[in-house]
Amino acid sequence: MNLYKVIVVDDESLAVDVITHHLSRFPNFEVVETFTDSVEAFKFLKEGHHVDLVFTDIAMPDISGIELVKLCMTSSRFIMTTSFSQYAVESFDLEVIDYLLKPIPFERFCKAIARFESLKNIPGKVIAEPSFFVKEGDEFIKILVKDIDYIEGLKDYVKIIIGNNYCLALKSLKSIEDVLRPHKFMRIHKSYIVPLTKISQYNGKYVIINSSEVPVGNNYRENLKAYLNNNKL
Repeated sequence: MNLYKVIVVDDESLAVDVITHHLSRFPNFEVVETFTDSVEAFKFLKEGHHVDLVFTDIAMPDISGIELVKLCMTSSRFIMTTSFSQYAVESFDLEVIDYLLKPIPFERFCKAIARFESLKNIPGKVIAEPSFFVKEGDEFIKILVKDIDYIEGLKDYVKIIIGNNYCLALKSLKSIEDVLRPHKFMRIHKSYIVPLTKISQYNGKYVIINSSEVPVGNNYRENLKAYLNNNKL
């Protein structure tokens, strides 16, 4: 049985108690320190203490959980805890194991632990592909950018198409476009964003992505044609 050293960081002591109680039911996880001050947690990690896993709240004074991950990701792996679902997309580029929405049910906690143990077998830093999280019920669902076929805007939320499945996110199409643009996604219609690398055909009216026809709007046609012309043989 592998043994893992854990620290818990949250400015609310009750939240720390909940996580340490959950962890007490896993004999191979040892809580070596808890912190209600994120600055002290940062100092502890930077002193070189061996820590396999960090549970950290996001909204904390001085150093937020997001900042803590950015500062210390190379030495430890992180599971984020939060009371606010909007952080999932804001934290798009963070290579974290999971997001847990407070209050944290034990069953959901177990899933995060299982995910950590499966990734722990990868040497060194977590080798994470570009991804983001979408809130679905009480859980955050991880979406790999490479799996997205296209995204459709539906008034106040977006529909993310992945093969024969889809998920809904309460976000504007513009906010998703800003996040995905660095990963070669383009708005081709007022209601559609597509991954340029998945386009297999374009006939002037729509593009084909994995057998799906996605319409191209008049105001977006020239940008798409310019990209295709720049990438032709």
